[in-house]
Amino acid sequence: MRAPEDVRTVAVLGAGFVGFSWAVVFCRSGRRVNLYNRPSPSLDAALDRVRGALEFLAAEGVIAPEAVAESLARVRVVDDLAAAVQDADYVQEALPEDLALKQRVYAEVAALTPGDVAIGSSASGLMRADIVAAVAPEHHPERCLVAHPANPPHLIPFVEVAGDAASEAAKEATVRLMQAVGQQPVRCKEVYGYVLNRLQLALIQQALHLVHAGICSVEGVEAALTEGLGLRWAFTGPYGVEELNSATLTEGLWKYKAYMLEGFRELGVVDDYDEEFVRAAVEEFRPLMRGRSHDEYLAWRDHMVMQTRRLKGGGSLEGTP
Repeated sequence: MRAPEDVRTVAVLGAGFVGFSWAVVFCRSGRRVNLYNRPSPSLDAALDRVRGALEFLAAEGVIAPEAVAESLARVRVVDDLAAAVQDADYVQEALPEDLALKQRVYAEVAALTPGDVAIGSSASGLMRADIVAAVAPEHHPERCLVAHPANPPHLIPFVEVAGDAASEAAKEATVRLMQAVGQQPVRCKEVYGYVLNRLQLALIQQALHLVHAGICSVEGVEAALTEGLGLRWAFTGPYGVEELNSATLTEGLWKYKAYMLEGFRELGVVDDYDEEFVRAAVEEFRPLMRGRSHDEYLAWRDHMVMQTRRLKGGGSLEGTP
């Protein structure tokens, strides 16, 4: 597999919310980017989205103002798959979560690229084993894996690298590339939702249950995270919390074992919800946006993410190029 310093051109497949963000990650690290999408509004708006994200990073002081044009000049938007991958040293797929689509594209891309080019999927729920099912053996399916980011990856650096049958060389090369472009990768096994989304789904499940069962309001659930758990989870995860809830993590895991196991048994389950629940949840949530439009709320979120990363990095963005 190609070493990070040999990855000069990256093909990003898909120009939607995740794809354009991946393009920002790679172009600001000095790589050329072939950003592919079929002809569509997403493709038409792709360069504007990349430019907007780079301008945001400049406004936040993460990159120099002149780096906006320099980075953008490294991005080429294409609507032909073969042209997108022909000179690629790494491929990052960011297409919709559609198994048939990913299978078709993976098979085609694997046939079009040399066997030492790793192909990473941004899939969040689909299994790598299913995605590569149509890749012919002679096209080296072992270099195909999952490199699933948090969204948006140009602001949130977490990436999980998985694929039980993917080669160790492909996984290690992808981990090293992600580190080289400022991301923070972790390795995990192939499982539905991988790591980040499994944790998120567990939390969302209870957030829905608490409101659905009338235990708490939408505002209360949001506050429990933003004014409670989220303040410490930005710095210490659940194991860190248990370390600090006791004299040591060992003591915490034993001391709170009965409490936690009982709590697990008592957690409510949401099997379904209806239009009335959605309507009420949206109505309750709207005031929490403080009069902001969706786009304004998104911009505020992005700014606060950068402020948090700056704080975590002691004044700079830790792990960024």
